Amino acid sequence: MNALDGIRVVDLTHAISGPTCTNALVQMGAEVVKVEPPHVGDGFRHYTEHAGEPLLSVPFASINAGKRSIALDLKTDGARAALWKLVEQADFLVENYRPGVLARLGFPVEELRRRNPRLIVISITGFGQSGPLAQWGAYDHIAQAISGIAALGAVDGEPRKIGLPIIDSFTGYIAVIAALAAMRRRDATGEGEHVDVAMLDAALKLANQTVSVHSYTGQTPGGTGNRGFRMVPTSEFYPTADGWIALGANNQAQVEALLRVLGEEAMLADSRMADHAARVANYDFVRNWLEQALSRWGAEDLEARLTAAKVPAAMIREVGQIVQHPHIAQRGSLQAVDLPGHDRPLATMGPGFATDPLAARRVPVLGADGEAVLAELGYDAAAIAALRHEGALA
Repeated sequence: MNALDGIRVVDLTHAISGPTCTNALVQMGAEVVKVEPPHVGDGFRHYTEHAGEPLLSVPFASINAGKRSIALDLKTDGARAALWKLVEQADFLVENYRPGVLARLGFPVEELRRRNPRLIVISITGFGQSGPLAQWGAYDHIAQAISGIAALGAVDGEPRKIGLPIIDSFTGYIAVIAALAAMRRRDATGEGEHVDVAMLDAALKLANQTVSVHSYTGQTPGGTGNRGFRMVPTSEFYPTADGWIALGANNQAQVEALLRVLGEEAMLADSRMADHAARVANYDFVRNWLEQALSRWGAEDLEARLTAAKVPAAMIREVGQIVQHPHIAQRGSLQAVDLPGHDRPLATMGPGFATDPLAARRVPVLGADGEAVLAELGYDAAAIAALRHEGALA
């Protein structure tokens, strides 16, 4: 049995943050019906790395596999009536429109919860349902910029963004936590609720330690580039003879073990390497010395020796290298999903924690499940045909 077996989700999301939330729910066993605009669908279907089929990009597939798709034109009466039937049977409605759009479509939160008092509405936006910035649009790099995260990664005064949509994805997982908490509360009280999730809040949650440092000292740490969080040179990225390695020698025992592996125990007597404070104060010396010492080693060999000595370390790999690592295979971290139009499955990440595998999942073709979903809601063939004639259903 999966954790969310029997839970029904109406998915009105697009792009990354919202679909990441509903992706996690479907990976835990929930039944997710993705409601998309006719003919075009979720805009993420048109993204890069196209999968060879119309309206099917690989990034879209990665976070929408396992959902069912119905294409409804919510500007029509028939489509709105069908959505109300879905909502009345649902446990969750997840949406990531700007504030006010759901109401303008004819589905204000108050009416949603009046018709289905147990419904939990999850609204994901850039800046929340209230506040001076509520109507601002946001993408991942916008959230990185306004939250201070881009400034924290600055190199020589130039802000840097993280090279993947980390705020979008983390916001989706914050929404999952909020959804599960709301469901726990509903199970106790019988009442659903409206949950307000914002990308800016999620970004600042990621930067929580820095927020607290600023609160306590009044100072904001400057850009650190690749420097480690503790600002010590023994916990950074370094070039080796044949690649790069990340060192994680943060405490005294780890630093001593690092020097032993390098055959440089004599450096322990150097006052500039004596303790954490000395290593931070003499950053340039220690950094330059380590660059010279590490240049004589191969990254993979050094990784093996350091990890055996209980010094956290990792050769810097590309994604293509780590997903083929035996560790990933042993843990079952990757899941195979059926990709329409292809004779081999697509690899996607599982929920991010060890769990029983789900049955085989497929990537939804736009609107392919519409008739089946409507039939389950009580529509007969004539009623479905009428919706198609109206243009409500594609």
